[in-house]
Amino acid sequence: MLLLDSLFLIILMLLPLGLVVVFITYNKKRLHNLRKNPINSDLLRSPGESLWEKIEELKLDIDSYLTILPVAPLLLYITYLKSSQSTLVSSLLLLLGILITGIATYKLSNLVNTKHKLALGYDAELSVGQELNTLMREGYYVYHDFPFDNFNIDHIVVGETGIFAVETKGRSKPILSKGKAEYKLKYDGKQLIFPNWTETKPLEQTTRQAITLQKWLSSAIGETIQVTPVLAIPGWYIERTYSQGILVINGKNPLNVIGKNTSNVLNKKIIAQIIHQLEQRCRTVKPQAK
Repeated sequence: MLLLDSLFLIILMLLPLGLVVVFITYNKKRLHNLRKNPINSDLLRSPGESLWEKIEELKLDIDSYLTILPVAPLLLYITYLKSSQSTLVSSLLLLLGILITGIATYKLSNLVNTKHKLALGYDAELSVGQELNTLMREGYYVYHDFPFDNFNIDHIVVGETGIFAVETKGRSKPILSKGKAEYKLKYDGKQLIFPNWTETKPLEQTTRQAITLQKWLSSAIGETIQVTPVLAIPGWYIERTYSQGILVINGKNPLNVIGKNTSNVLNKKIIAQIIHQLEQRCRTVKPQAK
């Protein structure tokens, strides 16, 4: 009897959610039969497109666990009310409630932490992407979240001064003294020196992705080209202490960096061929309205 009461209560809790899902599905189908989306071709990818998709998936998972969590305390309450009828059932439901609560809380905590990290990365890509978009006023072509088989290049910039593969990293600023966040990042040509840690992997990743893009484009257009690796870490003041190494920027005023590059000057014919290849691979976003 106790188990049936618990199941009945769970059904009552989930029934409104089910009705909402049915209503949304029905309404979407009804609108689809009455209207047609005028956008009939795929769209270009936006800054942080992949991260945004992951964040949306995490939101669904978080909502699921938030739906499960209230059920366990109610099971415990029912156990308390009905415990005199069946000690075995009461004990099983008590353990089940504790188990559900513990697992859901642990999973929810991990999901929230992961979402925060992805959101920081998304904010960084969006910030840098918007700055790079200003280059289009100067005749550059800018693509975002460019997909390869197992990874994405955050941004690609193409213009007369060359091709730039831009990798973006979001890094929080540590608060070290008197409530003020440290803001300075040093780059010595080999490593990124933050206030209380150092990194080299972003530099390696940026170089590796630029080489991959370079090989793919050279093969696609049948002519050897060069791609310049650029690492963007928005929100930091970057102090370069050595002249060698890849370009490391904070994303602000990109024309001051990209516009001054003269080592890989491209003619209009090559630019047109490159743009054609990039356009085909980066136009993958399906229209949302059904």
